[in-house]
Amino acid sequence: MRRLLCLLTLPLLAPQAVHAQPALQPQGPRFSVRDAIQAEWARQPLAFSEAQKTALPPADRARLERALQRIGAPGSPALLPTELEKPTLEIWEANAREARTPQERFTALFLLNRLKSPKALTALEGLTAAGAATWPKHLHLEASLAAARLNGAEISPALQAFLDARQKAGKVDPVRAQAARLRLVMAGKEKELLPLVPATTGSVLALMDAWNRAPWAQRRELALSAFRSLNPDSPAWSEMGLQRPVPSTLDRACVGILSRLSEGVPKPAPVEAFQVSGGPWPCATHPLALWYGFQALAKLETPLSSLQSALRQEPPLGASSSLMLGNLLPALRHQNPELADQVRTQLLAGADATARAAAIEDLPSAPADLATLTQRTWADTQFESQQTLIQSYARWKLTPDEQKAQLRPWLQHPDWACRYEAYQALVKLDSSTAWPAAPKPTKTDEAIFKEATRLAERGRPVRLRITFSGKRSVTLRLDPTVAPMNVANLVLLARKGYFNGRLVPRVVPDFVVQMGSPYDTMDGGPGYTVRCENSLAWYGPGSVGMALSGKDTGGSQFFITTNATPHLTGKYTRMGEVEDLDRALKLLDDLELGAKIVSIQVLNP
Repeated sequence: MRRLLCLLTLPLLAPQAVHAQPALQPQGPRFSVRDAIQAEWARQPLAFSEAQKTALPPADRARLERALQRIGAPGSPALLPTELEKPTLEIWEANAREARTPQERFTALFLLNRLKSPKALTALEGLTAAGAATWPKHLHLEASLAAARLNGAEISPALQAFLDARQKAGKVDPVRAQAARLRLVMAGKEKELLPLVPATTGSVLALMDAWNRAPWAQRRELALSAFRSLNPDSPAWSEMGLQRPVPSTLDRACVGILSRLSEGVPKPAPVEAFQVSGGPWPCATHPLALWYGFQALAKLETPLSSLQSALRQEPPLGASSSLMLGNLLPALRHQNPELADQVRTQLLAGADATARAAAIEDLPSAPADLATLTQRTWADTQFESQQTLIQSYARWKLTPDEQKAQLRPWLQHPDWACRYEAYQALVKLDSSTAWPAAPKPTKTDEAIFKEATRLAERGRPVRLRITFSGKRSVTLRLDPTVAPMNVANLVLLARKGYFNGRLVPRVVPDFVVQMGSPYDTMDGGPGYTVRCENSLAWYGPGSVGMALSGKDTGGSQFFITTNATPHLTGKYTRMGEVEDLDRALKLLDDLELGAKIVSIQVLNP
C-alpha cells in the first residue's frame, strides 16, 4: 500500500486489487517493504526530496536508497562503485595493496587476473604460514594462482609458505590443484603434473576445461587419437592428470565429455577436429550432447562432404525439434545454405519462440515481411526472440529513422524487458528518449508481488531443497528481504512442479552449476521476465543467483557458484546461498552435466 511521501509517478500495487488506487496513510512518512517491491517492479522514478528522505525512519530510508539504485531510471544513483562498474588496473592494483581480509584479497586477485595484470599476486602479500589456518576452506586459490603466473607473476617464498601451510591443513582441493597445474604444464610454466587424481564426473570436466585452454595445436594429437571412443584405457586420462576411470564413471560423464570436446574446437574449426566423433559414443544422440555438438559444428566454416548425406536426412543430424533445428541453423548456413534457407523460413513462421530467435539471427538483412515477423514475435512468450529482433534493427543497417520507427512500438509492449531493451536501443539514437512507462501488471506479476510482499514482510529465510537423481540433494537458503521478487518467483515455480524432471545443462568446475531451463539447455524461461534485484552482497562460494540475458530478464534459470565469483557481484541478482557448504559443494563439484532434477521442494520454515 502506498504511504505518505511515496510519490511514485504511477499508482502503487494494492495488496489485493492491483489496479486500485490505495489511500494515503496518516501515520507519517514511511517507505515500507511493500512500497519498495512495488517501486522496483514499476521501475519508475521516485520523487523524494532530501528533507523527505531524512524524515523517514532509518530502515525505511535505507530501503528507499536501495530501491532508487535498483530502479535504474535516468538520474538514479548508481548501485555499483566505479571499481566494479568500470574496473581498471590502477584501481585494483591500489586495492590489492590495501587488501587484508580473505574476501578483499580474493576479489583483488581475481579482478587483476581478468585485467591481465602481472601484479595480481600483490593481493596476497603479507600472508604467512600462520594465516593458512584462518583462510576459508572453500575460497579456492588454485585457478587464480595459475592465471597470475600465466600473466607473468612470480610466487614469493613467503607466499609459498602460506600455500604449503594451506596444503598441510587440507584446504587445497586436489582436482583444482591438478587443473591449475595442467594449465601451467601446457603453457611451459611447469614440467610435470601432480600425482594423478581419481577420475570422477567432476574431475573429468575440470581437467578437460583446463586442457581446453591450451592452443589447438597442443591438443590436436590427443583429440584426434584418444577420443575416438569412450574407453577407460584411453591415454587421454593420464595425460590430463587423471587415474584410469571405471566404465560407470564414463557413462555418467559422457555428455560432459562430448560438451568439452565441442567447446574445445577452435573457430574457425579445422575439418580434422570433427574426426573425434568416429567411435561408439553411447550418449551421442542425447539432446544436450547434440545441443553442444551443433554449437561446435557451427565453427566449421567450410562445407564438409561427409556431412551432406546426414543433412539430407529427416530430421537433419537428429535435430528432431524446432529448438534443435534453431541450434543447428548456424552450422547449416555453412554446410548447406539452401537447406538453411528452408529451415529459417520454417522457424520464422513456427510456434517456437526460441527457434525463431535463431532464425532472426540468421537473417542478414531485414525481411520483406518485417511487419508480419514483428507481429509474430510481439506475441511470443519467450524473450529471446523479442530481444534478438530488437537488437537486429541496428545489425541490419536500417537507417536511424527506420530503427526508431521499429523500436518505438516496443516501448508499449506488455513485458517490461522488451520496453527496456527498446529504450536502450532508442536512447543511442536519440538521447532525449523518455524512460518507458511501467506495463500493466499481469496475473503472474500480481501473484509474484503478493508472495514477495508476504515473504519479505515475514523476514525469514526461504529454504528450497533440490533433489537430483541418485538421491542427492542440496538445500538453498534464500533471503526474501534482499531479493523478494526473485525468491517469490522460484517459490511459486517450485510449488507448481516446474523444475521436476528437468536436466542440468551447465556445469563449469570452479565456477557455477546452472539449471532451470524448460528445454534442458540454457535456453528459455517460464514465459515471463522478473526484475533484477541487485545488491552488493558478495558472490562467495555457494551463492545462488539468477541467470540473465540482460537486465531484468530473470525467469526460471538460476545458478549456484562453486567458488567465489566477484565479477558477478551487483550484476546478477543474488538470492542467498546453499546450506551445509561442505556437503553441498562436494556434491556440486562432482555433479554430472545432464543430471536430472527429481524435484525442488519448498521447505518449512
